[in-house]
Amino acid sequence: MSLVRRQHLFSCVWLCSLFAVATLSAQEADSTEVLLQAIAENEALLQKYPDTDFTPNLMFQLVELYVQRARLEYYRKMAEYEELERRYDAGELKEEPQPPQIDFSAALEMGHRLLERYPNAPFRDKVMYRIAVCHLQQGDKDQSIEYLKGLSAETTDRQYLEEAYFRLGEYYFDRKEYEQAITYYRRLLNSWDSPYFDMALYKLGWAYYNVDDFARAISTLIYLIDDVNLLEEVSTEWFGKTNADLRREAIDYVAVSFADFGPPEKARAFFADRKDKDYTEKILFRLAEVYQKRNFYEDAIAALQILLDFYPNHAMAPIIQKQIVENYELAGQKARADEARVRFVAKYGPGSAWFKAIKDDSLRQNTLLVAEEFLYTLGTDAQARAQKENSKLHYGLAISRYQSYLDKFPETERSGKVRFYLAECLFEIGRFDEAAETYQQVVLDYPDFEFRETAAYNRILAYDRALQTNGHVAPTPVVLRDFLGHRSSKIDTIVATNAEQAHVIEALHDFLLNFPASEKRPELLMKLGQELYRLEYYAMAQEVYRAVVDLPAAQRFYAQAYSMIAQCAFKQENFEESERWFRRLSEQFPDSVRFVQKANKMIASSRFKVAENYLEQGDSTRAAQEFERVAGTVSEPDVAERALLEAARLYETVGDKLKAVQVYEAIYRRFPQSERIDKALFKAGFLCEELEDWNRAASNYLTLYQTNPQSPLASKSLFRAARCYENANNPANARRYYDEYTRTYADDPDRYLEAAFRKGEIAYNQGNFRAALKDFELVAAAFKQFTEQNQRVQKYLPANAQFLVGEILFDEFKRVKLKPPLDRALKLKKARFEKVIKAYTAAAKFKVADWTTAASYRIGMTFEEFANTLLDSPRPSNLTGQALVDYNKKLWDNVLPFKQKALKTYQNNVQQAAKNGIDNQWVALSKQRMQSLTIELSVAGRKPATTEGSY
Repeated sequence: MSLVRRQHLFSCVWLCSLFAVATLSAQEADSTEVLLQAIAENEALLQKYPDTDFTPNLMFQLVELYVQRARLEYYRKMAEYEELERRYDAGELKEEPQPPQIDFSAALEMGHRLLERYPNAPFRDKVMYRIAVCHLQQGDKDQSIEYLKGLSAETTDRQYLEEAYFRLGEYYFDRKEYEQAITYYRRLLNSWDSPYFDMALYKLGWAYYNVDDFARAISTLIYLIDDVNLLEEVSTEWFGKTNADLRREAIDYVAVSFADFGPPEKARAFFADRKDKDYTEKILFRLAEVYQKRNFYEDAIAALQILLDFYPNHAMAPIIQKQIVENYELAGQKARADEARVRFVAKYGPGSAWFKAIKDDSLRQNTLLVAEEFLYTLGTDAQARAQKENSKLHYGLAISRYQSYLDKFPETERSGKVRFYLAECLFEIGRFDEAAETYQQVVLDYPDFEFRETAAYNRILAYDRALQTNGHVAPTPVVLRDFLGHRSSKIDTIVATNAEQAHVIEALHDFLLNFPASEKRPELLMKLGQELYRLEYYAMAQEVYRAVVDLPAAQRFYAQAYSMIAQCAFKQENFEESERWFRRLSEQFPDSVRFVQKANKMIASSRFKVAENYLEQGDSTRAAQEFERVAGTVSEPDVAERALLEAARLYETVGDKLKAVQVYEAIYRRFPQSERIDKALFKAGFLCEELEDWNRAASNYLTLYQTNPQSPLASKSLFRAARCYENANNPANARRYYDEYTRTYADDPDRYLEAAFRKGEIAYNQGNFRAALKDFELVAAAFKQFTEQNQRVQKYLPANAQFLVGEILFDEFKRVKLKPPLDRALKLKKARFEKVIKAYTAAAKFKVADWTTAASYRIGMTFEEFANTLLDSPRPSNLTGQALVDYNKKLWDNVLPFKQKALKTYQNNVQQAAKNGIDNQWVALSKQRMQSLTIELSVAGRKPATTEGSY
């Protein structure tokens, strides 16, 4: 209880006491003069008889008269104060007046004298009581309490005693000295008929509460409630409070005590055997409110649940369950709040046992409103959570709750919205057909629903998603009545790819008929046209697109609609109409790049059709010319390029290679960045080779290579360019590009070896043997590297290159003559001899027939050359006669093994060739030398050696 409220209570009690005192009655004091005269007479008597038997009575009479005088004076001053206050409020006074204070000093002074002079007066308790009350009214509480304590100790008067106990209890209660207050309040409990009894119980309960003795506080207040219930018919007001006030406040304080006493289960235990008491449910209700105000929502819920457990069929049960929901919401426990809502609908909603049993229409109606609200909230909350978490589980829960709502409340103001939300949830979890049907229900059943148009639109989206997820083919007829609202008496029947596409078309057409002024009309017309175009109903699609261009609000779709009208005409082979619409598109929407490009392509496509017709008629030349003309007139690069390629291909087909070359070259000039350039240039080069226009061919090949060195055709083009220059007798360029090839590409081993070989061959033919030798040696080294890398390569050119290495070294060997100084010349001759033999032997090891036989023949020739050089060497000038003969004989003996080695080499070459079926110039030459050497050695008187000699 607040301090202000307690002070108010104390003042009420004090005022009651004040008027209960035995004093001069109002009837006896008709006026102030009468009162003052009485005082004067009593004062005179007291002076005359200061100490007689009736003096104490006279003094007490003066105490009471002084009290009356003080009151009258106070009332007079209060009237003056009120007038001054009125004038102050009216602005007539500047300073605010001060309220008067009552003055009992005369009465108190007389009372004190009386007690001092006559301490054993028989009415001492009355005097003490009056002094206590005067001190109290003047605000001297401490003085008042001292006399009340004395009074309680001395008097046997029940009235004074009970009031003293109560006022002492109040005094200590206000000072928060609750133990002392309890002592005095408890003294009043034996007087159940005392006017202070219920107030004492009330304050005693609160005192117990304030010392945390909640059990006694509760039991005391319950006792008070029971006592007040007994007096319920008596409308008595005690100290400013009626019985109803005390009962209501006691119920509140019991609830507060239980809230502080412990968990709600203690209340359950306390009231378990008091369920029949009418205050039990009120206290539990109030307890739940206290918990809720203190933010103890779980405890509030527990208290409410106790109510439901005690009174499951109570008429207020739905209200209790609703408060449980509210507390869960306040506690932030959304899931449990929803569970509580579900229980509400199940226990008290339509069809429940409680609902059937309740006859109060107002209560039934309110419960229906809450159940409807809860079901709506359950559905929307589940849907919101599903959207936030993208949860199919919660979408399913929302669907279940929305369906339950519609089952129980099919015709409420929100049923249209709920059905719409149900469709939204079905859509989100992929149940597109069901979603579409539910959207259609919204459209048909709720003509005034604010989202009816949206529902019709979403129906289209749902069927379209179903179409996207179902690719099966099952031809399905679609009946369109009053197509676009243009043919009311006609029915158009088309065949869709499957049922889903049929539904999309039906939904689109329904929307266009039902919502002719919709902002979505242009968009949906375009969609309907698209579906009809896909199904090849070009005339109907064209009609739809024409409807688009007739709508002022559809300007953003005009370009696309023009394009589609033209395409529909094209598909119907109305090429002139198609071209007109495409040209109109280009003229009216020059900034619409995408559609202008499309228009240009389609215009070209029309001309393509003309060229293709020539081709179908077998006139390839006319077709090629038409394609070339298309390329020269259209502005669409891709179309022009394709036309040129087709023209070149056809010129090539009819054998006009030069014209084909010119067109292929034109592709490069017009479209240098095209992906088709490589093939066009390569084809041009290839055709130029067939025309033996070697320089033009090389130029095309080099352009390809230089434009795109990374092209798959680049290496081949560079090689062929070199070969074309070789064919054109331009050895410098040929060798240059063969050399660039070997420095740039090594992806094709055979081509790499050929390029290196041809480069060397050109140098060899030009007499640049040093360069040739380097190139041929590169061929041999590259061949070795390729084979070590397990790459398969042809051996012919490496063998040829190695043979030519031998040839170059053989020429150098032959040029060495034995001239003085002979030792030096012979040493050089022998060194070169060894290099030649090694080079030809390496060529023979390739085992390529041509170059093995050639190398073998040259080995023989090398032996002969060395022998003949020795024989032709100059003789010493100092030799004559027999000495010279002996010298020549010795020289022959040294030369003979070389001659024999040469002969043996020729013989082996011929034998191996015969064995392998080889017959070529090298074999023939070997036979000739074999015969000549045989004769030479026979004439010289020496048989040919049968074993190898040494040199």
